[in-house]
Amino acid sequence: MLSVAVHKDIAEYQPKVVGKMTGRTLASIAGALGCSVLTGLYIYFVLGWNVGDNMMLIYAVSLPFWCCGFIRPKGMPFEQFAALWLKANFGVERIFYVPSMQLSGLIASPDGKNVKKGRVYGKHYRKQCSLKGIESYSPRAGHVIA
Repeated sequence: MLSVAVHKDIAEYQPKVVGKMTGRTLASIAGALGCSVLTGLYIYFVLGWNVGDNMMLIYAVSLPFWCCGFIRPKGMPFEQFAALWLKANFGVERIFYVPSMQLSGLIASPDGKNVKKGRVYGKHYRKQCSLKGIESYSPRAGHVIA
C-alpha cells in the first residue's frame, strides 16, 4: 500500500527563540513571573501577610499572562481572539432592512434623508456590500457579491 507523508502547513510555522519556545511564550513567561514576584513583594512588604498563605492570589494575578502565551482558542493568537470575541459579544453590528425603492431615491426615507441624486445606493449600503459572508448577499444578483 502506498503512503505519503503529510507535512505541516508552512503558514502555521512560528520561529523559535529559545528551545521550543517562541517569542510570544517567552514574553508571557517573563510577564507572568514578573507579575508574580511583584505581587509577592507587595503582599509581604506592604500588606505584611505571609506569601505562602496567599499563593492562590499570586496564581490568579499571573494567570492571564499564562493564558495569553499558551492558549490558542480556535487556532488564533489570544489577542486576536479576544478582540473578535469582544466585538461579537458587546458590539452592535446590525444590518437593518431598507427597501430598494428607498435606496434608489424614488421615495423618501422615514427620517427625511434622501439618497443623493446620481447615486443608486448610499455610502453605508455600498460599504455593507463589501463585507464578506452573508452580509454581502445581493438578492438582485442572486449570489454573494465579491
